[in-house]
Amino acid sequence: MAKVFSEGFSEGYSEGLSEGLSEGLSEGLSEGFSEGHSEGHSEGAGRQRRVRNSPTRPFGGGDLPGGTGFPGGYGRIARSGFATPQDLAFKPWAADFLINSGALAFPTDDRLDPWLFEPHLEWRTEDWDPSIRFWSLNFDPNLTEWLQTTNLASPNAMVAREFAQQHALWQHDPGGADDPDRLMKQIEALINDDWISAEHVAWWGFQQAGKPRDLVKAWAAIDHELGQLVSDMSDSRAAYLNEARSQDPAMRPYFAQLLGIDPLLKPSTGHLMRCATAVAHIAYMYFKGRFKRVRPSRLCAGLAVPFGPPEHPAFPSGHSTASHLVALFLLQVPEIAELYGVKPLKPHGPRRAPTASELRGARPPQCPLLWLADRAARNRERLGFHYASDSGAGRHIAIRIWESVFDKKTIVLPTLQRILHRTAAEWRRA
Repeated sequence: MAKVFSEGFSEGYSEGLSEGLSEGLSEGLSEGFSEGHSEGHSEGAGRQRRVRNSPTRPFGGGDLPGGTGFPGGYGRIARSGFATPQDLAFKPWAADFLINSGALAFPTDDRLDPWLFEPHLEWRTEDWDPSIRFWSLNFDPNLTEWLQTTNLASPNAMVAREFAQQHALWQHDPGGADDPDRLMKQIEALINDDWISAEHVAWWGFQQAGKPRDLVKAWAAIDHELGQLVSDMSDSRAAYLNEARSQDPAMRPYFAQLLGIDPLLKPSTGHLMRCATAVAHIAYMYFKGRFKRVRPSRLCAGLAVPFGPPEHPAFPSGHSTASHLVALFLLQVPEIAELYGVKPLKPHGPRRAPTASELRGARPPQCPLLWLADRAARNRERLGFHYASDSGAGRHIAIRIWESVFDKKTIVLPTLQRILHRTAAEWRRA
C-alpha cells in the first residue's frame, strides 16, 4: 500500500511541478493523493475513501476543481464525489436477481410516471447540490459563481469563459417566462441546428415542430428506457462497477492511460483534455438547468443505485458530453488522429479524424478514443444514473460543439487554438 501511494503521489507531484506551482498545488498534489490511494483501493478501501471525501480534494464537474462549496461561501460540505453527499456514498448491493417466492429481488416493476403528478416531477431548485445551485438561475456568461471554485491559472478557465461569452450561438434560448412553451421553442431551435435530435427529447413529450407535447408517448419512452436500465443493472453492473466508480470523479485519467501519456513530456495534452471538460461542463450544466429531468432512480427506486446519484438533473449526461468532447478534441491533433482515429477513406492510408456527418450517421465510425467515450457514457447507465437519451444527447452536443469550433468556426476559442498548437508540437514525430 505504501509503495502504491508513493508512486501515485510522486506522479501527481511531478505533474504539478511541470505545469507550475499554482496548478500543481490545486491539481497535481490532489491527484497524487487520490490516485495513489485509488490504485491501492483493494488493500485499503476505507483509507482511500477518507482521502477522496476530504474537503482538500477539489472535486468538480467535468474534471474541474470545485464542488466543496467553501470558496463560494457555503461552508465545508462533505462529499463522496462531485455533487454527491457523503451520506450517498458507495453502498454494496448483492448482485442476486433470482425470483424468490414469486417476488423480484429488486422492485424494478414499481415505476412512476412523472407526468401524472401535479406539478410534474421535475428537478427543483432545492434538489441541486448547494454549491452548484446557481445553475438553476438564468445563465451568467461571466461565470461568476463557477469561477470561485476553479483554478484560474489553468487555460481551461479562459477557454470556458470564451465559450460562455458566445452563449447565444449554442443555447438557442428564446427567453421569457420559464414555462413549457419557452422550452418547446428552445427544443425546436436546438433540433433545427443539430444540437440534439427529436429522439433525445421524446421523454419530454416532443413529437415534431408545431405539434403539442404528447405526455402519453412521453411516458412510454421513459418506461422503455427504465426497462433498459433494469437490464443493465442485472446483466452488467457488477462487472463494470469498479470501472464506473473510478470514472465517477473524472474520465480524463482513462484517456491518459489509453494514450500512454507521460505528464512530464506532454503537459499541453493534459491541458487540451481539461479544456474539453471545461467547455462540456458549461454546456451540459446549462442544459441540465433548462430540462430539469429527474434521475432514473427517482422514478424506479428498484434500480438501487450503488452511490449517488449526483445532486443535479439527468439530461444531458455530463459524462457523455465531456468524454466525447475530450475524444474529439484529441482527434484534432493530426498525429493523435493517425494513431487513434477512424479508419482511412482510402486503403492503406493513415487513420484520421471523423467528420460530423459521419458521427451523426446511422452507423458512425469507431476508433479507440470514441470507444472509450461511449464506454464511459454507458457506464453511467449501468450505474442507473442516466437514461440512454441522456447519453445520446450528450454525445450529440459534444459533436456539435466540436463542429462549431473546428469545422464551421462559428464559435471562436483563441485560447483553445493555442493549446491545440502546443499539443500538436508534443506529438510531432519529425
